[in-house]
Amino acid sequence: MNWIELFVRRHVLSFVLSAVVVLFGVVAYQKIGVDRYPEIEQPTLSVSTSLSGATPEVIDQSVTQVVESAVNSVPGIDILESTSSPGRSQVKITFNLDKDIDVAFNEVQSKLERARRRLPDEADAPVVTKTDANASPIIWLTLSGARSERDLYQFANNVIRKQLESVDGVGEVWVRGRGERVIRVELDPARLAAHGLSAQDVKAALKREHRQDAGGTIESGPREYLVDLDQEFHSVSALKNLVIGWQGEAPVRLFDVAQVLDGEGDLKSFAREGGKPAVSIGIVRIPNTNTVAIADEVLARVDAISANLPAGLALKVSSNSADFINEMVGALKDHLFEGTLLAALVVWAFLRNWRATLIISLAIPVSLLGAIALMYFMGYTFNTITLLALLLLIGVVVDDAIVVLESVHRREEGGEAPFEAAVRGTNEVIFAVVAATLSLVAIFMPVLFLTSTVGRLFSTFAVVVSVGVLVSLLVSVTLTPMLCSRFLKAEPSHGRVYRAFEAAFDWLETGYRRLLAASVRHRGAVLAGSLALVIAGGGVALLMKSEFYPEEDEGRFMVMLKTPVGSSLAYTDARTRAAEAALMKLPEVDSVLAIVGGFGGNSANQTNMMVRLKSRDARERSQGEVLAEVRRKMGAVAGARVSAFPFPRVGESRGGKLQFSVVGPDLKEIQRINEALQARLAAEPGIGRADANSESQLPMLAVDVRREAAAKAGLSTQDVLEAVNLLTAGSDAAQFSDGDGERYDIRLKAAGGKLATAADLSAIYLRSKAGELVPLSAVAEVRPKLGPSQIERMALMYSAGMSASPTMPLAEAMAVVRAAAEPLLPPGYRVEFKGEARELDRSGGELITVFVLASLMLYLILAAQFNSFLQPALIMLAEPLALVGALVALWLTGHSLNVYSVIGMVLLIGLVAKNAILLVDVTNQHRARGMAVDEALLASCPLRLRPVLMTSLTVVLAMLPAAFGFGAGAQSNGPLAVAVIGGMVSSTLLTLLVIPAAYSLLEGRRQ
Repeated sequence: MNWIELFVRRHVLSFVLSAVVVLFGVVAYQKIGVDRYPEIEQPTLSVSTSLSGATPEVIDQSVTQVVESAVNSVPGIDILESTSSPGRSQVKITFNLDKDIDVAFNEVQSKLERARRRLPDEADAPVVTKTDANASPIIWLTLSGARSERDLYQFANNVIRKQLESVDGVGEVWVRGRGERVIRVELDPARLAAHGLSAQDVKAALKREHRQDAGGTIESGPREYLVDLDQEFHSVSALKNLVIGWQGEAPVRLFDVAQVLDGEGDLKSFAREGGKPAVSIGIVRIPNTNTVAIADEVLARVDAISANLPAGLALKVSSNSADFINEMVGALKDHLFEGTLLAALVVWAFLRNWRATLIISLAIPVSLLGAIALMYFMGYTFNTITLLALLLLIGVVVDDAIVVLESVHRREEGGEAPFEAAVRGTNEVIFAVVAATLSLVAIFMPVLFLTSTVGRLFSTFAVVVSVGVLVSLLVSVTLTPMLCSRFLKAEPSHGRVYRAFEAAFDWLETGYRRLLAASVRHRGAVLAGSLALVIAGGGVALLMKSEFYPEEDEGRFMVMLKTPVGSSLAYTDARTRAAEAALMKLPEVDSVLAIVGGFGGNSANQTNMMVRLKSRDARERSQGEVLAEVRRKMGAVAGARVSAFPFPRVGESRGGKLQFSVVGPDLKEIQRINEALQARLAAEPGIGRADANSESQLPMLAVDVRREAAAKAGLSTQDVLEAVNLLTAGSDAAQFSDGDGERYDIRLKAAGGKLATAADLSAIYLRSKAGELVPLSAVAEVRPKLGPSQIERMALMYSAGMSASPTMPLAEAMAVVRAAAEPLLPPGYRVEFKGEARELDRSGGELITVFVLASLMLYLILAAQFNSFLQPALIMLAEPLALVGALVALWLTGHSLNVYSVIGMVLLIGLVAKNAILLVDVTNQHRARGMAVDEALLASCPLRLRPVLMTSLTVVLAMLPAAFGFGAGAQSNGPLAVAVIGGMVSSTLLTLLVIPAAYSLLEGRRQ
């Protein structure tokens, strides 16, 4: 008794095997999370260091390069990038995909601790976060109400931020708006001079008199007293009376030389939604954490916070990335249900037997739930990749059951008893079934060699599909023959519907026999014609656009506004209001959230806007069409450059689809090349507006110390620079508390408007070591100059970044950039692409490798199964026939070559081989009975016509809902579905004729 007979006889064993798979799958289904993509993000750390008032050049030389050299030796780094802007250094460390983020965090922290002593004393300690500083928050919240902006900011920063930071998976919580509480001591340089004091005297007095020290304890007999040495001022009025010096016998108090305000920090940014002031709160997640799970937990916290908000305050969600993800996953789940019904309909149409339809359809839930069970144990989520894999499985997993049932049913119709028909029919096709399943699994083995983002996408898809087809193989050789032996009965007579369908299929088989005979007779012409079709179809690929991800309609996009470098925040705000007004006039726009000063809150000439569109049902135009109009209209905003682009996806940075940097050793040369390249790209209409990340025209005042004069006056260069820094950059000299549980900075700085020109700065006084006051003009020269707004570096070399949202395909835009840059680049300089462009650039070679290795693995598996080196080559003739169909279908439907369509085409290599295997295997069986080659082909191939058509149509109809583009995520689901449908249709129609013709040519000569 063979093992197939065992499962047919022991029906309970067959049932239990499938029942266990279903049980595990049902439990797993309820526990699996939801996300947009698998874990494809590279681990990223950001190191932020502040040095208040420092120019980008100072930040670059004294902070950024120190941090870079310290962390560069951490193993596993893929890209090291940095940005030095006024007062701030930002170093971004991107690691290889397999690097553990927690290990990387500890290694970077250790390196920075050792480098701390090499940083300037005035610099804040470097702060390491598990986030990308250029990433976009997954949720934006807006706090508004009948309160001052300071009250709103205080509540957001002190209450809301702290509650949201503790959510698992949240890396950072940004609070953007005006109103951060600071005790401002606004010094008047003229009044200081009149009282014979300098700014350093005020700072020293604060440190000397505003103190809070540990007092220890004293014992007095049986008692112990704790000594309280709190001598801080706990009210602004008390602080105003601080004695900072003496003029004769009269004390000079703080209010004599400064205005002391319970106010805000330096105004660097503020937020507005719907034209009304607000405070925005951004939730940034840690890379490779579940977006939807984090968003759900954040929203639960928001509900709890909202229930306890003070009267008059409102906290609402302005943007939530999880909304689109949930819509997309919901649409794919609907497609799963629709595809299952369509696949079952195909089976019924061919067999016209509800028992047979039910037997075959049982393979769908069992196989899908088996794949879902493994997804749970592998830590996968329901995302666009895994759900597309499950959708595809609907059409694939019934293939084996169809082949087995059709063989059993044919024998029953021939008069065999159900038990013998089940055993013999299954044994007849078992080789073809196993070969087809293993061939599909084999094509995914090369994915193990991929290390990029594409590799992660492929591996997730491969695991789900492979497990599903292996479970379907188990079902087809255990449950299917058992059910056939007990429930599938040959009908002695049939109704009119059955006979009508049968007549149609007989007509189809008759026509196929004629075409088959003709193709065998004219096999050379058939093969030559097929080759011509393949060549012509291959040319279609040259007409198609290439990109990494297709553009989605998420119902939201971003707008970035930049005013000329050196513009004030007030000027940028005025230009922002003009852009907001233009956006709100668009009928599709629902709301606009503007953050003047940029996401980082330190770019006075930049505004970031999040534009939310109305629901798809409430608007006529797609997001892409609205974006095109926004780009046209924003050109009319005078005094600003405005760019609009989709929200960045997982692992992408803000700024547009096309991002690149010119990299080289010399900063000035880099700036020259960048300006020339920007001018060249401006002449390319398909590139769109190319915006540079930094500019070299930032107005500055340079202080040049005359060292001999300074030394003669009893001052060192350090004394001069520290004095100027104190008045212009300001200093957090101490901290203040008034009993609300928080500590606030006391900030010393020159009062606004008191240092407006170079002459004002030259007139300040410094305290020499001899105690005399010396004017700055006596020891230094103040002169205007221009400098970079920020300094970028990549891989320890200087760089200058640029971004654009091209209207041409991304691959073409990259080629345009390369061509424009080539004549401008001296030796040692290069262009480096970033974000989606970088992934497209480095994945191209990997995808070719995948195709080659997948084809080779398929050949080797088939060679081992057929014990032949020639017949596998025959089977693989279906591969180019399928790829041509996929390319033509993608081109006709307007889809691009992207990661989704490529996954579909790789999958076709295994799918179309299944039909060819059926034809070759059944022909070999007939030849083994003594038939000649052509005689065996004409007798055997028509027997497999119905299984071939059934298996192909189930795949096609299962993918049809996704191909039609219904629901969210259609732009991603469509390319894969269309590629599979086009490939299956072309390969099925051509394989039925080309494979027999090639078989006849090859085996006929051997015979």
